[in-house]
Amino acid sequence: MLHINKLMAASLLVSSAFVAQAGNLWVVGDGAPSGWSTDNATAIVSRPESQVYTGTLYLTANKDFKFLTTTDYGNEEIGAAAGATLTDGKIQLAKGTNDEGYGKIQVPEDGNYYMSVNLDTMEAEIVKSAYQESEIKYCSLFMVGTATPGNWELNEATPLYQEKDTPYVYKNTVTLKSGSFKIATAIKNYDHPENWFYKDANDPDKMVLGQAGDVQWEITKDSSYTVTANTLDNSISIKDDTSGVADIATDNAPAVYYTLDGVKVNNPAKGLYIVKQGSKVSKVILK
Repeated sequence: MLHINKLMAASLLVSSAFVAQAGNLWVVGDGAPSGWSTDNATAIVSRPESQVYTGTLYLTANKDFKFLTTTDYGNEEIGAAAGATLTDGKIQLAKGTNDEGYGKIQVPEDGNYYMSVNLDTMEAEIVKSAYQESEIKYCSLFMVGTATPGNWELNEATPLYQEKDTPYVYKNTVTLKSGSFKIATAIKNYDHPENWFYKDANDPDKMVLGQAGDVQWEITKDSSYTVTANTLDNSISIKDDTSGVADIATDNAPAVYYTLDGVKVNNPAKGLYIVKQGSKVSKVILK
């Protein structure tokens, strides 16, 4: 699997850059965590058939940022309309290219900001988030791999949408097939291992940023799954919507116990449980 994945990655790297999938606005600038780098830029995302892009991100006060519609400069870009500044959490936007036709945006204080950009009205809401306990570095995460609808095509990566009230949680319900996947924080290319979350080699319910070895989550059954990633504690949940239990393969995996409604139990007592061990799922009664 690792050899095949590297071949796929190499074939994709023939092009130096990728056009971002529709539904992303990349946040770049001195005020953003990744600076002006498009290699590491995070994206606010829209839901299917929507022109409203949302996400929460840590922004630095009195420093410029703007939005890109692709992962390269020189295409359509979005910033402040002529003379517009952020006032009471609102700002009018304008489109342009290469810093022409729009101005940069700034926030007045350091902190996590919830952003909502409406491309129909060209207006944005940028307000301080209720959550300020840790700095939020990613507006979105993306699933990439043979188990996903887009396979290894980065411009067709499957988004995990950020939760507004808990912006360190990213979630989506998606049809996955037998295969593997890993999670990208940015999707321009494969060259930056620090932009990838891998399966923890010692715990399939945990993810590790930039881990060596290209360890991926493997799906063993075609089904609809709810995938939830948490960057605060680096946990991940992959639940088969038909059973409520994850269906992922692990080598020499320990037995993991769940209640009948799919809630994980760390210290099971007497009773009936669903037990997951590797790709094997069964019901047991503990006496």
